[in-house]
Amino acid sequence: MKNKIIKSLSVILVFAMVLTTVNMMTAKVQAKQNKKIAILYFSGTGTTRGAARRIKNKTKGRMIEIKAADPYTDDDLDYGDSNSRVTKEHESASTPAESTVRPEISNLNAIKKAVKSADIVYIGYPIWWGEAPHIVYNLVENVNLSGKTVVPFCTSISSGVGDSSDNLKANAKISSQTKWLDGRNFYSIPSQKTVNKWINGLMD
Repeated sequence: MKNKIIKSLSVILVFAMVLTTVNMMTAKVQAKQNKKIAILYFSGTGTTRGAARRIKNKTKGRMIEIKAADPYTDDDLDYGDSNSRVTKEHESASTPAESTVRPEISNLNAIKKAVKSADIVYIGYPIWWGEAPHIVYNLVENVNLSGKTVVPFCTSISSGVGDSSDNLKANAKISSQTKWLDGRNFYSIPSQKTVNKWINGLMD
């Protein structure tokens, strides 16, 4: 009789432990699902836009382009031309962080509104001369990222993320509650599987 009672209690205890674990996992998943996500991106040629779309597919977040008030043309983006717009921006200072060149963002107010209600903010950009473009510095310097989880991502043909994420963070409007994650570079428009694996790793 005593053994039967002990076995019954053991079964009840195991069941309670399993139920508790399931409830904790469910609560964790629900908490993640309830996170509001904004995916901000600046794209010159469309590659970063493609990466942003993959992130949107996975997270179901709101994707917003960082739009230059004076849009960049193909000639503007010709880094091989010493007189092109991007070359002049690059040569305005030793680093974008030290430059006073800050291309105006036409939809900055809409971005601020989206970020204000977001918990997680992805910020995407192409790598230009090993750095984020000047317009992305304009973004982080003028959009309040206090208390947000910030996830940088970038695209480039040959360069990695380098110091671009750290340099943006150093200039950004953040607080001690801001969680700025390590940046991730994609050398082309990534597959959905690649992006899903990356984001799943961020959520662990």
